[in-house]
Amino acid sequence: MFCKVMSGALQGIECYLVTVEVDISTGLPCMELVGFLSSEVREAKERVRVAMHNCNAPVPTGRVTVNLSPANVRKAGSSFDLPIAAGILGAVKKVEEIWLRQALFAGELGLDGSVRGVKGILPMVLEAKKRGFQACIIPKENVQEGKLVRGIYVFGVSHLEEVIKLISQKAIPVPEDENEKKMPKTEKEPDFLEVMGQETAKRAALVAAAGFHHFLMLGPPGVGKTMIAKRIPGILPGLSEEDCLEVSKIYSISGMLKEGKLMTVPPYVAPHHSVTLQALVGGGRVPVPGALSLAHKGVLFLDEMTEFKRNALDSMRQPLEEKKIEIIRNAGAFSYPADFMLVGAMNLCPCGYFPDLGKCRCSLYERKRYMSRVSGPLLDRMDICITVETPEMSALIGKTRKNGRIGSKEMGERVKTARKIQKERYEGTGILCNSHLKGEMIKEHCRLDEPTERMLDEIFRKRKLGPRAYYRTLKLARTVADLEKSSRIEKEHVIEALSYSAGMDIFSKGALENI
Repeated sequence: MFCKVMSGALQGIECYLVTVEVDISTGLPCMELVGFLSSEVREAKERVRVAMHNCNAPVPTGRVTVNLSPANVRKAGSSFDLPIAAGILGAVKKVEEIWLRQALFAGELGLDGSVRGVKGILPMVLEAKKRGFQACIIPKENVQEGKLVRGIYVFGVSHLEEVIKLISQKAIPVPEDENEKKMPKTEKEPDFLEVMGQETAKRAALVAAAGFHHFLMLGPPGVGKTMIAKRIPGILPGLSEEDCLEVSKIYSISGMLKEGKLMTVPPYVAPHHSVTLQALVGGGRVPVPGALSLAHKGVLFLDEMTEFKRNALDSMRQPLEEKKIEIIRNAGAFSYPADFMLVGAMNLCPCGYFPDLGKCRCSLYERKRYMSRVSGPLLDRMDICITVETPEMSALIGKTRKNGRIGSKEMGERVKTARKIQKERYEGTGILCNSHLKGEMIKEHCRLDEPTERMLDEIFRKRKLGPRAYYRTLKLARTVADLEKSSRIEKEHVIEALSYSAGMDIFSKGALENI
C-alpha cells in the first residue's frame, strides 16, 4: 500500500514543497524514515505511532517506510509529524483522494494526538497557493497566520481526531470563519515632541528617515540619543504590500509573528551589546534569521556601539552594501534579506563625557583605544554622523509646541512626501530611496551646477576625503532637496549635507590630541 502527501520545508525565508511518500509492506512491525533528515524529524516516527494509537487510528502492523523527497536537501523541524500521520492514513485508505492531491499538511503531534504550532506557516501557505493547492491543514495555533493568505482554504486543527474527521470527507468544505482576536490596545507611540532642545539632531533624523540613510549619533550620556533613535520608526512610511509579506515571512520563520497579523509598520530592532555574532547576522546548525534580517525595511539600533564586539560590528559591513546576508552551511546555502537603516549611538570615551575635559576622567590612550573599537570601514558606511550635545536648561522647561518644534506627525508627513518624490523619480529601476543609489545613477540624479561642484571639489581636496564620502554627500544633498521639494540640488543643500559628516572629524588623526 502506497500513498503520497504534500508538506513544506523552509530554506531561507522561502518554502519548498516536500513529498511525504508512505509505503506499507509485509514484514516485522517497524517504521523507517529516510530522506536526509535531522534528529527531530527522525524522532517523528515515535510521536506519530503513539499519537495514532492513542486516537484509536489504524496503526499498520507491517513495515512502514516513509521517504521525504527531495532526498538531497536536509529537512529539519517538527512540522512533518502531521503529514506523516496523514500519509499513513492514506496508505490504509482512510483518506479521500482529493485531500491527498489538493491539500498541504504541516504540524507537530503530541503523544496524546494534539496538534501543536510550528514556525514558518506563512511562507508554507503562500507556496501552497502559488502551486495551486486548494487547502492547507495546519495547527489551530497558527490558523490566524495562515489565513493572512487569501485565495486558499486554511483549516486549523487542534487534535489528530479532527484531522481524521476532516480528511474523510469526499469534498473540501469551506472552512468556518473564525472571529479574529481583538488586538490589545497598543501603547502610545513615542513622539518627537518629547525630545526637547535637540532640533539639529531631529533635523538629521528627519533627513536620515527621508532617504533611508544610516545615522550615527555621538555625545555624552543622557542627552537624548536613545530617545531620538526610538522615535525614528514612527516617522518612516508604512510598508508596501510586497515588503509587508517579505518582512512577515522573516518573522514567521523566526516564530515571532504575533497574533497572526502581518507586519505593516517598519520593524525596530535594538539588540543588547552582548549579542553574539550568530544572533546578529543569523545562522546556527539550522540557520535562522538574525537581528539584521529582523530589522529588514526598518531600523536596527545599536546603542553603545563601542561596547559591541569588534567582529560583530564588522560583520555588518557587507550586508550594509549588499542588502542581504548569505549563510553557507553543510545543510546548504541560505539567503536572508537585510535592507535596514542602521542607527547607532556612542560615547567618545569610557566615562562618556569627552570632549568636556572638565568632566572627562579618561586619558588620551583610553580615549583612542575606546574609539578604535569601531572600525574605519564601518564608520565610512554611516551617511550621517553628528555630535549630540547637552541641551540648554531653557529648552528643557519650555512649552511643548513653542519655539517652532515639530512632532512625529509633521515629520512623518514630510518623510512620506519625500519618499513619494523618490519613488516617482526612480520608477522602473528597482530603487525606492536615495541611499540605494549607485554608480551612474548618482551622476544622473545628483547633478550639481558648476559653482557648487567647484566648491565641493575644493572642500574634498582640502579634507582629503575619498570617493565614498563624495557620493554619500551627493545622495544626502539629494534627500535634503527632496525634503524641500526642489527638483535641483542647490548650494545650501550641499552645505547641509556636508554638515552631517562633521562628527566624523573627531575620528581623524590628531583630533583627540588637539582638544
